[in-house]
Amino acid sequence: MRQRVTAGVAVLALIGLVFALNFYQLPVVALSPGPMEDVLARLKVQGSKAYDSEGKLYLTSVGIDDKVRFYEALLAMANHDVELLPREVVYPDTQDDEEIDRENAALMDRSKETATVVALREVGYDIQPSGVEITDVLAGTPARGRLKPTDRILEADGHKVHSTEQVRAAIGRHQAGQRVSFKIERLGKTSTVPVPLEEVDGQPRVGVLLRDVFPPLPVSVTIETQNHIGGPSAGLMFTLSIIDKLTPEDLTAGRRIAGTGEIALDGGVQPVGGVAEKLIAVDRMGVKTFFIPEGNCAGIRGRVPRGLRLVKVTNVKDALRFLRDPKAAAAAPGC
Repeated sequence: MRQRVTAGVAVLALIGLVFALNFYQLPVVALSPGPMEDVLARLKVQGSKAYDSEGKLYLTSVGIDDKVRFYEALLAMANHDVELLPREVVYPDTQDDEEIDRENAALMDRSKETATVVALREVGYDIQPSGVEITDVLAGTPARGRLKPTDRILEADGHKVHSTEQVRAAIGRHQAGQRVSFKIERLGKTSTVPVPLEEVDGQPRVGVLLRDVFPPLPVSVTIETQNHIGGPSAGLMFTLSIIDKLTPEDLTAGRRIAGTGEIALDGGVQPVGGVAEKLIAVDRMGVKTFFIPEGNCAGIRGRVPRGLRLVKVTNVKDALRFLRDPKAAAAAPGC
């Protein structure tokens, strides 16, 4: 009798443990293939003639689940389309959900603005930044409590700055533990604010998100993306789509092309996250060509769907060369 009672208690304890584990949230995030959108269909311009295209230029995205419970993690490990990563790899511990959403929305807005500037420059406009604005101050960083969103940075270490590159260069001349001195404008008043630096990924940081401020642009561009997509990774496809819309030549030539990559003001294409999951989504859509930042090539080896051609790009001109020149397209390097 005693053995039966003991066995029954053990079974109930096991059931209770399994039940509790089902509601235990693990410190991981699950990455999965996200939605794709044809940017050309979401894009409108004012102040210039717009041209239609026969093909499509797709942005790609990643689905991110940061509330993964124990049983969900087991299912994810059995699904080859889902990747589990430690939460701190994707999100800093100091950021809550609201702050992450706000940062991703700000990065998307900045990506659209940067893409517009790069595209307008590519079609012949001379556009230069006129100032630098803080868009967000991250929690738990040295800048918190010292700098605020909407602050305009006028000087860094006594030197006038007109672009985010100049501000980052000023920060980069310091080491963690040192201070960088900012002259800022806030609500019409100027002040000097010293901010200590911390080390993040081997680089000095103060903990702010910046954007270049431009004078009114000669062409107004709006891109209404759906599916609550955020972050900077659609920058390359935004840029190509705007150029296509503003030029008589149909860059798509009837093709369906997808891609990813953060766009910089100099036209450079920076690596982004979740590329392996994006390739799965592209393959499911039947798209056969994908623009990929050079810096992402090493991370997707052995994970490229059969029949999908990767076109390696380091800047927007690489992608434009592929789109405009059939010979260049035929010889374009892959990963």
